[in-house]
Amino acid sequence: MLLRRRDKTHFWGLLAVGLIATVVLLLFAGPSSLFASTDAWHGSYWNNTDLKGHPDLVRYDPAIDFDWEGLSPDPVINVDNFSARWERTVGFSKGTYRFKASMDDGVRAWVDGKLIIDDWQEGKLRTIEADVPLSDGAHKITVEYYEKGGKAIAGFTWDMVYGSSMPPTYPQQPIYPQQPIYPQQPVYPEQPVPPSGDVIYPVGVVKSPYLNMRSGPGTKYHVVAVLQQHTELSIIARSSGSTWYLVKTPGGPTGWVKRYYVHTDFPYTSLPFADSGQGGPSHKPPAQAPSQQPSGTVNIGALNVRSGPGTNYRVIAVVSGGTTVTLLGRDGSGRWLKVKIPTGTVGWVNGYYISTSYPTQNLQSG
Repeated sequence: MLLRRRDKTHFWGLLAVGLIATVVLLLFAGPSSLFASTDAWHGSYWNNTDLKGHPDLVRYDPAIDFDWEGLSPDPVINVDNFSARWERTVGFSKGTYRFKASMDDGVRAWVDGKLIIDDWQEGKLRTIEADVPLSDGAHKITVEYYEKGGKAIAGFTWDMVYGSSMPPTYPQQPIYPQQPIYPQQPVYPEQPVPPSGDVIYPVGVVKSPYLNMRSGPGTKYHVVAVLQQHTELSIIARSSGSTWYLVKTPGGPTGWVKRYYVHTDFPYTSLPFADSGQGGPSHKPPAQAPSQQPSGTVNIGALNVRSGPGTNYRVIAVVSGGTTVTLLGRDGSGRWLKVKIPTGTVGWVNGYYISTSYPTQNLQSG
């Protein structure tokens, strides 16, 4: 009987200690430490390049998508000579996934403790990929990064290559003619002239879990919106270095996003360049000298050149945005222009997509 009473006393004593410990944890740890979102990365930052000692900064980052460009992750962290570790547990469907790390300088990554990417060295911006088969369920991902000097870029994403679940569905792209004259170039369907005067832009989709939209092409510009994965975008133009897209969201704001985190089948080299800030594509009509043949500039991402003045004529070439063409004539309606492209090919294009300071009504008709 005495032993039973001692056992009960011991049990109630342990229970009381546990309750007190729980209350202390709630008071001093705070709810953010106890219930951190599994959708965010647990980030630790050090003021050295080898993650030594206690972290100088610990926080939660919604995505690994950073381009500090001479800045630092936080005022307590160095501009150069710092390192970081991000950890997160993610639920996956069974399949093979392609993990991509973009970095300047070094990066390495693990899935469930297995090293999948190892490029721990100084170097210019580059992207490393690794295909990893995963079982259905939760898997721990760890990413480590260090910055020695100069540019500081860190990005990490993944996509399903194949598996039991269908990969993200992207908007259907236009069907191209089967036999273009130049097989190496996609031939795009003729863009109709919109009644409102708006241009039809290529379509892209956000492929990272979160993506910052900024007021200009760089991280020094303020964030105007945070886009979620699979958000559909209209791609208007690209930055001078081709690392940023100027995009528009359906019914939402217009701004700049990093090109690496947008999926599109449209070649980015065919996009026009844009000025800094939220300005649209920079299409400056060429100045016309009196002795020169009149010319114009293509003001859309890609433009079909046809054998006659109409969409019922076959496509004989494709010219990209910003290309200068020589103006040779027009059709009776004035809508179609006869042009000569830099390769010497002569054909017809929709005049709506040619910017020129020359009055096209003065061109010879026929």
